[in-house]
Amino acid sequence: MKKNVIILTHGVSGSSVFAALLGRAGYWLGSETVQKPDYDTFENAALVALNYELLHVLAPGIRHEHRFAFEDVSRLAQRAATLDMQPHREFLSHCAANAPWVWKDPRLTWTIRVWAKVLDLERVAFLVLTRNDLQAWISTNQRRHIESLGFTKQYNHDITRSNVRFLDDLRLPYLAMSFEDLLLQPEKTLACLNEFLELRLTMVDLRAVCKAPLHRKSRGWKDLLLAALIYAKNYRERDGRMCSDRLSNVRGST
Repeated sequence: MKKNVIILTHGVSGSSVFAALLGRAGYWLGSETVQKPDYDTFENAALVALNYELLHVLAPGIRHEHRFAFEDVSRLAQRAATLDMQPHREFLSHCAANAPWVWKDPRLTWTIRVWAKVLDLERVAFLVLTRNDLQAWISTNQRRHIESLGFTKQYNHDITRSNVRFLDDLRLPYLAMSFEDLLLQPEKTLACLNEFLELRLTMVDLRAVCKAPLHRKSRGWKDLLLAALIYAKNYRERDGRMCSDRLSNVRGST
C-alpha cells in the first residue's frame, strides 16, 4: 500500500500544486476542500477546521499568520497532554477509510506534534516544501498580505526549521523540495517525487494542475515592481496596525 502523505510548509509555497499532483496519483484530498476566491487550496476542509480548533483551544490569541515562535509550538504540544483526542481519532478513521490520503495545511506546523500522538507515523511519508524568499515575498504582497522581505525570510525559514526539527526528533524520513525546483527542473523534481512515494506522475499530470509556466520562475520583474509598489503604499498602515495589536496585548496582560 502507498503511504499517506503529510505536506509541511509555510504559506505561499506552491503546496497546492503538489497536493493537486498527489490527487491525480490517487490520494484522497478530503470530502471537501477549502476554496479560495481564485483557486482550490486542495486542503481537507475537515482537517483545517480541526487545526483551527486546536489553535483556538491550546493557543488562544495566537496570530500564527503574523508571528512564528518555536515556544508557541512547544507550548501548544505540552498543553495537548490532557486534550480529548477522540474527535481527532474519528477524523483519522475517516481518512483511513479513504487511504491513501494527503494532508496539506500550513497550520500543521503548529499542530503536527499534537497529531503525532494519534497518527501511525510508519504509514506516513512527509514532504517539506519551501519557496525562494523573493518569490514568496512578491506573492505574499500581491495578495495584500503586507510584510517586509526580511520578515518573509525569517518567518518562512523559522517554520521550515521547526518542521525539520519535528521530523529529525522522531527520526522520520522526508523529502525536501521547493516550488522553484518543480518549476525550473520539473522532470528531475517529478522523478524525485516518484521515487520517494513510488508513483508514476508525468509531465502531463504536472501541466494539468500547474498554471504557472514551466522552466522559469513564476514571478518576474513586473511582479516584483508591483509587489514593491503595494508594499510601499501600505507598509506604514500595516506597521501601525501591528503596533496597536502589540499594545493591546501588553494592556491585556497587565
